Amino acid sequence: MSLIRSLTAGTSSLKAHQQRLDVISNNIANTNTIGYKSSRTTFADQFAQTYSLGSAPNNIASGGIGGIDPLQIGLGVKLGSVKVDFSQGSIQNTNRPLDLALQGDGFFNLRLNGQELFSRAGAFSFDNEGNLVDSASGAYVQGYNLETDAVGRVVKDAVGTNSLLRKVENVQISPTFKSAPRQSQAVEISGNLNATTATGDAFSTSISIFDNQGAPHVLNLKFTKSATANTFDLVGTVDSVATPITGVPASVTFNPDGTLNTPLNFNITAANLNTSLGTPSFDSTTPKDITVTLAQSSGLLAGLTQFAGQNTVTARQQDGYAAGEISRISVDQTGKIMGAFTNGQSELLGQVVMSKFTNPGGLVKEGGNFFSVSPNSGLPSIGTAVEIFPSTRISSGSLEESNVDLTEQFTDMITTQRAFEAASRTITVSDQFLQEINQLKR
Repeated sequence: MSLIRSLTAGTSSLKAHQQRLDVISNNIANTNTIGYKSSRTTFADQFAQTYSLGSAPNNIASGGIGGIDPLQIGLGVKLGSVKVDFSQGSIQNTNRPLDLALQGDGFFNLRLNGQELFSRAGAFSFDNEGNLVDSASGAYVQGYNLETDAVGRVVKDAVGTNSLLRKVENVQISPTFKSAPRQSQAVEISGNLNATTATGDAFSTSISIFDNQGAPHVLNLKFTKSATANTFDLVGTVDSVATPITGVPASVTFNPDGTLNTPLNFNITAANLNTSLGTPSFDSTTPKDITVTLAQSSGLLAGLTQFAGQNTVTARQQDGYAAGEISRISVDQTGKIMGAFTNGQSELLGQVVMSKFTNPGGLVKEGGNFFSVSPNSGLPSIGTAVEIFPSTRISSGSLEESNVDLTEQFTDMITTQRAFEAASRTITVSDQFLQEINQLKR
């Protein structure tokens, strides 16, 4: 019977080390798999055969017997567990903005055929409907989309940034999404008007402004030296229309030291622009004035001045723009997807969410770099990198490489091979013993 027991123990060792080799082989095979997490095996001894449970000391004072230890013989080894190593893999730069790598704990959230899945592999792309998907499987990446009102317009927050609807769903960004135009509401003028110029000499500056539909118009401001000291007459026109814009101050005046006296700024109303153009190009229902700033404060050298020397008056900037189309996509460390538009604007388009687990080791491998929830993993805590999970951030234009250590795997392979050979030897010796016993029967 003992020989049979040794055969059983040897066989269990062969089986256990074969399973360990299976795990090692799988790790090596996935050395270059993006986001792959290596596994390791642990062994446990088989339930031992007990001949005696032992006994406690008895009648020590009268010279009895001492305690006796249990007498047990093991029955071999078994596979105890296969643990996934979720340590960070190295980050590989790809320069693709939709390649995302998690630095820190957590997983990307995806959905495939209605099943909720989790992954460390962030090789994403857009399909032809604008869905953000896993490039290999087509699984939908989960996150927040833009909040819209009843008529489909994007809702803005207090500072004019696109708002996100905090509902986890498939991230979808329409390929035809446009940046809405903005009517110009502020123009800044700066530079110098030559104080020594002759009466009647004129200097002009022009700048493109935009109406409420994003159509461009040219605002021209003409400064003519007046016979009145420290004064320039001012006429404003729009486009090539000769009719002056009503409401533009007749003149600007300067202090004797060359700094601007009055006006520091003035407003051009939508109604006056429409009158000058002869067409309702600017919004007259909810009119927006265009504030032309000549100087921020009286007596300052910033803004418009009147000094002897070269004329440098210029319209520096304005805040309007036309409608724009998406020209480039980027993702920040919180997972916010930003769109750069042809009108020079950058707008929030959506956000990728992530999940963390109390026990990630309890997740079930589903293949394709995916994990799913198990009773021992716990439910996911869903949030955003940096904002909700400060220890994790998203690196755009990068992918997380496999965390397989080839040196460690080959070392484990050698020790596994030696243990397999030793187990084989115990079976051979047991077989020889059985042969000797059989020969005794003759």
